[in-house]
Amino acid sequence: MLIPPSASAQEFYAVRYSHTFPVLYGAGDAALEHLMAQEGAGYTQGPSHATVLRTLVISPDASLMYRTVRQNIIPGTRTGWEYIDTTYVQFDANAYTESREFFGDTYLVKDERPVLSWRVLSEERLYLGYRVMKATAMLDSISVEAWFAPEISVPAGPGLYGGLPGLILLLTNVSTGEVYSAEAVMITEELQITTPTAGREVSNRRYSQVKTSELAADRSYYDETKRLIEEGRMTVRRRNFDVNDPLGNKKKQ
Repeated sequence: MLIPPSASAQEFYAVRYSHTFPVLYGAGDAALEHLMAQEGAGYTQGPSHATVLRTLVISPDASLMYRTVRQNIIPGTRTGWEYIDTTYVQFDANAYTESREFFGDTYLVKDERPVLSWRVLSEERLYLGYRVMKATAMLDSISVEAWFAPEISVPAGPGLYGGLPGLILLLTNVSTGEVYSAEAVMITEELQITTPTAGREVSNRRYSQVKTSELAADRSYYDETKRLIEEGRMTVRRRNFDVNDPLGNKKKQ
């Protein structure tokens, strides 16, 4: 049942989002395009972005976002070989716990939710039948644009985004092209939201260090492979993705 504007006093919600995110070594990546050119049709290059469905459930004091359909992940299309599986946010404590998959390992990241200094603008529009207002913010060097519904007075949003006086229904990371767009907002019965527990517990700082190191090593592999091919010292074997692997792990053939 879609929530009509008059039902905004309800405290428990479920929101379905379409989540579009950039893909590491997708279309437009120079290193991968070079390898593909050397091997002909040996590499199958994916799109620059992929889209999956996510569900956000909201109680008065917390929210939980998870994959709506696990099987709808296209093999090989996780962001930077990273996939955010489940996100739990505590509003009052401004803290989060997030289960993330990265290069085949699962991490349980616990930290404070990033604080965004939102600037609410005068622009308004209708979205899913709600009056939404535009807000913008900067997170480090990343530009974020959000449209939120004041009628749904919860400080929630997709992923780690939130803190506005209303539910975020549409959010764009202008710098990366990542987009969350709500497709339906539904009334739910009273529910209990639990924190995720899967993965090795780390702080966001430690996780970022691991991610930076692994991505640098992976990029180094591609750069070295490119150099060896150009020097005629290496030929690239055919590689593809195992379509039966929903996590997108690479499989050599």
